[in-house]
Parts: sequence; C-alpha cells; structure tokens
Amino acid sequence: FTGSTKLAIENIPADAVEEVEVLDNYSEVPFLKGLEDSDKMAMNIKLSEGKKKFTFGDIEAGGGIEDRYILHPTLFYYSPKTSINLIGDFNNIGKKSFSIDDYINFEGGILSLMDNPGGFSIYNDDFARFLRNEDFVYSKNEFGAFNIVQQINSKLDLNAYTIASKNKMRLREENNITYLNEGSGFTEFRETKTQNDLFFSLNKLQLRFIPNADQDLTYDAYVKTSNANTDESLSSFTPIDTNFIDTQLEPTAIDFTQNLKYSKQFSYEHTSTLNFNYKFSKNDNDRNWLFNEPLFNGIIPFVEEETFNLLQNTATKLHQARLNLKHYWVLNSTNHIYPAFGIDFSDQNYTTLDEQLLDSGETYSFTDAGFNNDLDYRLVDTFFGFQYKMKFGDLILKPGIFYHHYVWNATQFDENIVTNTKAVLLPEFEGNYEVNSSEKLKLKYSLNSNFSEASNYANRLRLLSFNRLFQGNENLENQLYHSAFLSYYKFSLFKGLFINGSINYTKRERSVRNTTILEGIDQITTAIYTGLPEETFGLSGSFSKKLGDFKLTLQSNATLSDYKRIINSEIIDYESLNYGYTFKTETSFKDLPNIEIGLENRFSEFKSDRFSNNFMQFNPYANLEYDFLNGFIIKSDYSYNYYENAGNNEINHFQIGNASLFYNKEDSPWGFEVDVNNIFDIRYKNSNSFSQFIINDQRVFLQPRTALFKISYKL
Repeated sequence: FTGSTKLAIENIPADAVEEVEVLDNYSEVPFLKGLEDSDKMAMNIKLSEGKKKFTFGDIEAGGGIEDRYILHPTLFYYSPKTSINLIGDFNNIGKKSFSIDDYINFEGGILSLMDNPGGFSIYNDDFARFLRNEDFVYSKNEFGAFNIVQQINSKLDLNAYTIASKNKMRLREENNITYLNEGSGFTEFRETKTQNDLFFSLNKLQLRFIPNADQDLTYDAYVKTSNANTDESLSSFTPIDTNFIDTQLEPTAIDFTQNLKYSKQFSYEHTSTLNFNYKFSKNDNDRNWLFNEPLFNGIIPFVEEETFNLLQNTATKLHQARLNLKHYWVLNSTNHIYPAFGIDFSDQNYTTLDEQLLDSGETYSFTDAGFNNDLDYRLVDTFFGFQYKMKFGDLILKPGIFYHHYVWNATQFDENIVTNTKAVLLPEFEGNYEVNSSEKLKLKYSLNSNFSEASNYANRLRLLSFNRLFQGNENLENQLYHSAFLSYYKFSLFKGLFINGSINYTKRERSVRNTTILEGIDQITTAIYTGLPEETFGLSGSFSKKLGDFKLTLQSNATLSDYKRIINSEIIDYESLNYGYTFKTETSFKDLPNIEIGLENRFSEFKSDRFSNNFMQFNPYANLEYDFLNGFIIKSDYSYNYYENAGNNEINHFQIGNASLFYNKEDSPWGFEVDVNNIFDIRYKNSNSFSQFIINDQRVFLQPRTALFKISYKL
C-alpha cells in the first residue's frame, strides 16, 4: 500500500513471516544508492518457504451493548508474481479506520512533505480537518482497501491500490477561553456540537519499467477525492454578549497528480535523473451560517432581520508543473559533483463570496464593503546549482548552493495588483560522520525560501469564523529562514543499548505573519511581510538499555521559541517553552505477565511583555499482556491524567482504561474475545493551548463505555 507499514504489520500473520529486514538509506533505484542521500527506511517482509504462493486472512465480528458492532475482514494472496490484498473495517465503537497519520503516509510521508515546498499545507485542508478529530461522542466507520502488485513481465511491474472510507462522527467540546488584551483578561465560554459525514477515496496506479540494469522508468498517477457534510451548533457566552451560530458546511475536493521519473546510468562516472510532476486540484466549500445577531458592526453591512443568514463559498483551483534534472558525476571514489536544474510553475485561482440571504429569498452582496475575492496567482521558480560530495575516511561532507529566480504576479477581478521578480541564493551543507556501522553523527544546514498560498495574496476581506475576519496582502514576498539540525545515533545489539539525540535551530529572516486587531473576542487579522525576529531552538533525546528481561527507556524533549507579533498595532515580545520527559520500563518474559509501566510529564510556559502562564500535565500509565492456560491472552491498559493550569489555579484529572480477554485453542481457526473500552466511563478529557493573546482550556467529550463480544475465524 505504498508506505503504510501499519496496514502490513497489523494484518500479515506471524506464522507466514520468515524474517523482517529494515533497510537504511533506502533507494528504490539500485544504481542510485550511494549517490542520492536518503533518510528513508524500508521494511522488507520475507515470507516463509511454504508461504510463497498462498491465500490467508481472517474475519472478525463482534457485537455489544447499545447496538455496538465491529466487522473486520481481511484477505491476502501472495505468489512470486502477484499479490492481492483486501482489507475491510466496519464499526461504531470509535475505532478510527484511517487517521491523519495514515493520510500523511499515503501522501508520501513526513520526509516527502519536508522536501515539497508548501507540503505541510495539507494539514490545513478541509479533508485533514476531519481526520484530525480523534475523540468522539459517537463514531461510525466504513472502510475498504484493495491493493494489487503484478509482475506483468520481467521488465514491467504494476502496483495499484484504492482506498475508500465513509465516516459519521458526532463531536462535542467546551472551551474556557481567556483573551489577553492590554493586560486584562476577557473570558468566553464556548460550546460546540458537530456532526460530520465524510467520504473520501485514495487511488494510485504505478507502472515501473526496468529495461536493463542501467535504466529505470516509473510513472505514478494518483487521484484523491473527498466530500463532506457538516452541521455545527456553537454557543458563545461572554460577560457582555451571547452568540448562537448554526453552520452547515459542504466541502468537496479532487486532486489528480502525475509523476514521471527516469533514471539512467551512462557509466560508473555519470548518472542522471529526470523528474516531471503535474498536479491539478480543485477544492470547493459552501458554508451556510445562521446568526442570532449581526457580527462586526460597522464592517459587515448586514440587513436588519430577525435572524442573520450568511452564505459563503470558497473555491481554489490549482495547476502545478515541476521539472527537475539532476546529474551525478563521480569524479573519483572520494569526490562527486551533482549539478541540477529545474523549473516550478504554479497557477492558482482563489475565489471567495460572502453574502447575506434575506428572508425574501434574495441575496445581498458585501462586495462594496470590501469583501469577496477573485484572485489569479502565478509563480514561476527557475533554479540551478550544484552539490559537491567529498569523503575523508568515515567523514562525508556535501556543501551546495542553488540560485533561484522567482517571477510572480496576481490579478484581482482581472486587475493586475502585483508583478514582481526576485533572485535568491540558497546555500546548504550536510556532514555525516560514521564512527562505525551502529554509531553515526549528522549535521545539516540550509537557507530556505518559499512562497505563501494564493489565499494570503487575496487582499479583500473574508469571514473565517463568527469572531474572526481575515484580509490578505498582495505585497507578500518569499519567506526566508535558516535551519540547522545535528543528530547523534548509537545502537549496540550486544549491549542492548540505544542512544539517539538531536538539536535543531531555526531563525527566520523574512516571514509572512498575521497582524491582529483584537476587540473583546473579535479579531481582524491581516497578512504582512515582516522581518520581525523569530528563533526556535529544540532538543530531543532517548536512551534505552536492556537488562535481561527488562528494558529501561528515558525520552525527553524541549522547544524554546522567541518571537514578536503585532497586536493592536503594537509589537509585543513572546517566549514559549515546552519541555517534558517519559520514563518507562518494559518486560519480555516468556511465561510470566509482561507489563509496561511509565510516567509522562509535560510542562508549558508562555509569557509576553504583559502576561505569563504555566501548564503542567502528569500522566502515569501501565500496560499489561499475559498469555496463560494454553490459549488465553489478557490485555489491558490504564492511564491517569492530571492537568494543572497555574494561571487560573484550575486542576483537572481523569483516568482511562481498556481491557480484553482473548481465547484461541491451539491449531483451531476460531478465536473468541471480550473487549471493553473506556472502562471507567469517562465522559470527557481536558487539554490546553495558548497563542499570542489566547489561553484555551478545552474539554473534549468521549464515547461512553463500550463492551463487545467478538468472534474471529482465520482462513
């Protein structure tokens, strides 16, 4: 399934696996290994000798109180030339079949997003918004996946999959929000109830042609579709006002991407790769807002009626093409040079429409009040440069430099509002020192440049939420920032020792940021291009040691950010510090219960020129797994969560537990299980967040206790 190790390792039976290989610095094209530097890891699952051509799978079905159910069929066929995989999952117990992490994996994974300018913007699309919801009052999931890998002949392989999911979710959350303005706290209590109906599909076709050992041609076609229907009811209470907002949302999206990669090794000294990518995407979101009173008096010209009905449409259409040519020139065994040339073209149309639906059925447009956008934004990035790779014993150094020439323009309602060009020189450096095969040190530095999405250039107002207006800015330019990363890794199987640590640093020279006018809970934000200083420093590390049947692990991390923002036309200094640690011990007994006991502790400190606040979370937990009486397996997990907000002396605590008892007689295909989730019937859990002028204590409601009796049959 192209990157989702979860679907593999959770479904292939253990008795079919002979061994598992983990391949470091993985390259899909064999003759590029040692040339292109890769942080990717691949998992190669080798099947047992008697399982080279076979069909296997299982089906699990269960039911419980309050009409809870689960049905999970899987079917797999493997042979030397063909593999077919079918996975289904249907349940209403709150078990999410497809998560935001799965979505990222199918988009190419975190590494792919990091290499793709603007790649992380998928976190904010309407599709990802629904996937990010992890806690539900009620959830119903219908999920199906099909994958086929076929060797058409000795030179041509086909890999295709399709994944479809239909989800119905009900969510409820409460927020105690403190707005910090001019040193005083303005409070709001907000309750939100949401019902989402979401359908999406992911489809991919890959053809790989390898005519000989010196050439590799791969074509990928990828189609993603999604549509949703959402009903949201929001109530907002402040000391001076009360708002009731009902919202209907209907986002739809289609994304079609094609990628062609050709690699050829002309000789030992000369190898080239050509990448061509074309992407078309179309997103459309209709919103229907119903307010009990007008918003932003003096800015939004509502017609006075008993209720206020605002219709909004936001639409984006994108054409994007990229061509990248890179040559690997091996000067000798210790010196390589990699020249590269490329061009990126992006054409994006972005429209917004805000208007009032009157009781008469007519609509009243807000165009004359500065609302509504119809923006065409085009960006061309032409670049060339090189990387020089040299080796001194176990030390590899790779400096590089690239020249980018940007041309961009934007038109609003067919009127040109900006045309600009800019040249940027971007140096980079990478160093790797391999003490031995299990101990490595890596340093990376780069100066990075990227542009904002078209929505930030749309210079007319639009309503983002009942208390937030946003306006783009046509005068934005490229963001420019330094990033540095240092990591150390050591592993010893003989000593049972694992050490991993990293330091990262980011400094922004030029950024696209929002300046905010805050009045009560109402916010008007505008995108600006700024050189306000901004630095982020991060540390992370882990240490584990195996002592007989015990394994001890200590993990820690810390992030310090120092930056400035403009609030109510005043530049304010901010500093945030987040740090924490996890300590745990695990056992690996053969005949005794195995238990994992751990403690997580998280701290957050946030301060500015005018206020400061501290949060603390304390989470001890324990997991148990025990095989006993020749066929029984008991599993349970428990966590205690303590949360303290020092700013308002608020303390919350709750505990969550799950347990299951499974029985499978040896050599029998039948299995039986009793599974209980949310044993303590906890109805909500607490969390917190903060920004430049908001402290938010959140209460998210959970699905009540579920108890299931399940039967499984292994094919």
